[in-house]
Amino acid sequence: MSKSTKTVLWAVAAGVLVIAFVITGTRRLRRETVESIAQIQERLGVPVDVVTARVAVVEDWREFTGIAQGIEQVDLISDYRSRVTEVRAQVGAEVRKGAIIVSLDPLDPVRFGTNLQTLEASYRTARNDSIRIEELYKTGAVSVQDLDRVRTATQAARSAYVMSGRAVRLDTPISGVVTATYVNPGDYADAGQVVATVASFDRIRVPLTVSASERTSIEAGQPVRIRLRGPGLVNRSCSPGSMAVDSAAVNDEVTLTGTVTKAALSTDASSRLFSVEVVVQNTDRRLKPGMLVSPEILVAASQDLPAVPPIALFQRNGDQLAYVVTSHGDSLKAALRTVTTGVRNGRLVSVARGIAPGERVVVVGQNKLEDGVKLAIHKDMTAEYYTPAGTRG
Repeated sequence: MSKSTKTVLWAVAAGVLVIAFVITGTRRLRRETVESIAQIQERLGVPVDVVTARVAVVEDWREFTGIAQGIEQVDLISDYRSRVTEVRAQVGAEVRKGAIIVSLDPLDPVRFGTNLQTLEASYRTARNDSIRIEELYKTGAVSVQDLDRVRTATQAARSAYVMSGRAVRLDTPISGVVTATYVNPGDYADAGQVVATVASFDRIRVPLTVSASERTSIEAGQPVRIRLRGPGLVNRSCSPGSMAVDSAAVNDEVTLTGTVTKAALSTDASSRLFSVEVVVQNTDRRLKPGMLVSPEILVAASQDLPAVPPIALFQRNGDQLAYVVTSHGDSLKAALRTVTTGVRNGRLVSVARGIAPGERVVVVGQNKLEDGVKLAIHKDMTAEYYTPAGTRG
């Protein structure tokens, strides 16, 4: 047998031995027992996420929707059909009480069947007659009945003239801002038509309607806020040498505050809803009458109790429960607690009984737990739920 042939045979034999070794090792590995997930968790603990319960401010704000109105708001109405001669104040103008907003044509027939100039002439004539009769009465030339009759006629003529003057010169009974005009010079205003609106809106009132269940938590005097969001709400003045900031590019948030001023004790007969009114300060006049706004009413608050995220709680057989992390030597275990809760919002729930400040509470992984199960902390989520100023909803 040649030397090359022997070399090949030795190589083949070595390969067979290697293959046999691999097959034998694989079979041995397959026969070895692999730990299940349950066994691993029993040995190392069930992984959970936790928070550390802290005393926090928890506020429950309920949001509603309504239309903003000036704290005082009046519509100026034409008493009769007449042509508009002048609109003296445009939308946005500040006006004082008694200022004329819209003028109507004094020569158009009024409800008295004549025009303003004729009524003015009649009043002047009646006044002159009254002066003349007064002098005659002093000399005894006319009776007291004649004097009373002339005085009554003069007063009637004056009233007709003054009322007609007011009818053609529509003035505002309050100081405020013209929020709307509905006519232009040359238009005809119909009897009963609103020609302009004036409002005082350093404060804004918002009428609301609420259901019976919502009304149970609302009372006069409760705090109210309206949060406005958008660019340019905050005035950013730049000091010399500083970089200018484009206010329109910054999304600001401004909060207007106020109170609930009215909360009806009975429902509206047709809607079966309760009327509620809130008033907020509006000194910068960011809110305008007619705007759709979302007032929030603070219906409940707590500040001296520990609080946990709502996801830490679950119900079983009518009880509200949570798992608290307890230490047992070098290991951690789950302790099932029955808890009594208080005020809640979307972020935190105050706990009156069952959890103490500083205790760690499971927020993720409760479905895999039982009382006394060994735990392994996967993540502490405390910073994601609590802020230095507390949680206000």
